[in-house]
Parts: sequence; structure tokens; C-alpha cells
Amino acid sequence: MKILIADDDNTTREMLQKYFEKQGYTVFSATNGKEALEIINSQQIGIAILDWIMPELNGLETCRNIREQQTQNYVYVILLTVKENREDLLTGFDAGIDEYLLKPLDLKELHARIKVGMRIIDLEQSLKAKQEKLVHLVSIRNKFLGIAAHDLRNPVISIRGFSELLLKGKDPLTEEQKEFISIIHYTSNNMLDLLNDLLDLSQMESGKFDLKKKQASINTLVEERIRLYRLQAENKRIAIHSELSDIPDFAFDYGRIGQAIDNLISNAIKFSPPGTNLYISLRVRDNMAVYSVQDEGPGIPAEEQGLLFNEFQRLSIRPTGSESSTGLGLAITKKIINAHNGEISFESHAGIGSNFSFRLPMN
Repeated sequence: MKILIADDDNTTREMLQKYFEKQGYTVFSATNGKEALEIINSQQIGIAILDWIMPELNGLETCRNIREQQTQNYVYVILLTVKENREDLLTGFDAGIDEYLLKPLDLKELHARIKVGMRIIDLEQSLKAKQEKLVHLVSIRNKFLGIAAHDLRNPVISIRGFSELLLKGKDPLTEEQKEFISIIHYTSNNMLDLLNDLLDLSQMESGKFDLKKKQASINTLVEERIRLYRLQAENKRIAIHSELSDIPDFAFDYGRIGQAIDNLISNAIKFSPPGTNLYISLRVRDNMAVYSVQDEGPGIPAEEQGLLFNEFQRLSIRPTGSESSTGLGLAITKKIINAHNGEISFESHAGIGSNFSFRLPMN
């Protein structure tokens, strides 16, 4: 472990250097804060022992600079001071110190504080290594998902297209053949939804998610999406009610926000019992466009609400009309809204229903 001792008092500095070199540490010394920063920036210093009062830069200023500059490797900072005032010590912690020690020094106590710092640095390095490994594994997963989804998408589109041709063709089919081909068509549609979601997720998490923002009307977009889903709702005897305030055009990605709107409407229809109502609203609040969908479904159990926006999550509540779900829709919606610097939220009560909404900045 490399230790830096920064103190303008020669006696204190030399005493500490000799003591910790005998304990087996590699010790660097500096007479002021400026020298201390130069050493920290050129050496992998693990622990910095800084005197509060030094020329050039004092201990607090040096610590602030360490926190700004050392973003990759954590430096454990121990501040030496004669100040016992509570406000002074709070100022030190605000500056980023980890420990402080009052002068005159107790070498054994200082050594104990250094050992604490070493344990924290070891934990930080271990966590950093695990995080890097996790990032690497996620990158491999995203690459695999992207390749697999891309390569499977075209054959699935072909299966869906040919099954649709057979169902609509002029050649007569037996009832059994119609049933089998309908199953193929329905299943290929579900597979295509999953593959499209996997491709979106892969692009978003691999940094290839670029928004195509342009001035557009969110009113027009919401009205389009409501028309698209009205027949699906009517087939389940679900009534859609809309209350849309006039909102000035602003810049957003028309396709991606359309996807987010789709996900919230389709989820509400999917999990609502027949004969219920769906309330869709669009309004302005605090210079943000607020879109919300309120259903009269079973609600989401409180213990499962924390899982809602995670990938591949299937909750205990099931679609009421045997619809399929990829478990990715809400996760993708959240990423789309976050990419627009917006916010997404929900309220849900058992037996009453759920309200999902997102807010988009209009500037």
C-alpha cells in the first residue's frame, strides 16, 4: 500500500515517514498541497494523510481536488488537525475527508485508521472488478441478443406472412387445418413481438440508441394510437375514454414515443377485465407534457411493484384475454422516456386499478 504524508512541519512529516516505512508501507512525502496532488496524480496512492494547515493548498482544498481528479481510484483521506470545533469538522467531511485525527498524534491510533482505510480500499477495488466483469457480461449478452433476434426475425416474418396467406387464400381448408395455421400465425406474431423487443433492448443497452427528435404534435400521436387500439379494446368490451388538452408542438422522437404510448395502452387493455373502462389523458404541467393511462384492472400487488420496470419480469397478475407478454415492454418504455429526459411513474391499488403516466419536457 502506498501512503502519502503531506505536512509542512518537517519533524512531523519525517517521524511519520520513518514509522510507516518500518511497518512495511511505501511512503511518499510532500510539504504542501500542490506537491501532494502532483504525487497522487503520478503514483497510485491508496491513503493520503493531509495536514489541515499547509501552504499552496491546505488540507481541505487538496482533498476537494483529489475527489475531483481521482475518479478511477479511490484515495482514502485522513485529515490531521488541531481544530476540535464541530462546524470545522463537518466542513472537512463535506470536502470529502474519510477520517480526521487530532494533533498531537497517537501513532498507534493513526495506524489503526490506516488499516480501516485499507479494508475500505480493498472492498472498493473488489466491487470495481465485479462491476467491470458485470459490464462485460452484459455487453456479451446484448451482443448475443442482438445477433439472435436479428437472425431470427426474417424467418419469423416469413412464417407469419405465409400463414396469413394460407388463412386468407382461396383454397379451402378443413377446420383442423384452419386451427393449426391460426396457431402458427398467432405464435409467429408473439415471437415477432419478442424479437422486436429484444432488438430494441440490445440497441438501448449497447449505446446504439439514437433519438430522432423533431417538432411534432403529441396530440396527433396519441389520437393515432388510440384509434389503433380501439378495436382491440372493443373486442374485450373495454371502453376507452380520452381527455386530451391541446399541447403546442415540441421536439421528440415520434416513433419511440409512439412505442411508449403503445406499451402503456396495450398493457392496460391486456390486464383489464371485460366490461371495464380505460381513461387516457394528455395535459401540460410545469412545462411538461403529461400522458397517463388509468385502468380498472386488478392492480399490482404491493410486493411486486418494485419489479415493474425490470427486464423479463412476469408478475403474478395475468392477462385477462390470454394475450401474450414479453416482460420487456415497461423496461423499454422507461428507457425511451429517460432518453428524452422525462419521467415515468405509476400508482396501483389492489382491486381498483393502475395509473401509468410519463412526463416529457417541452423545451
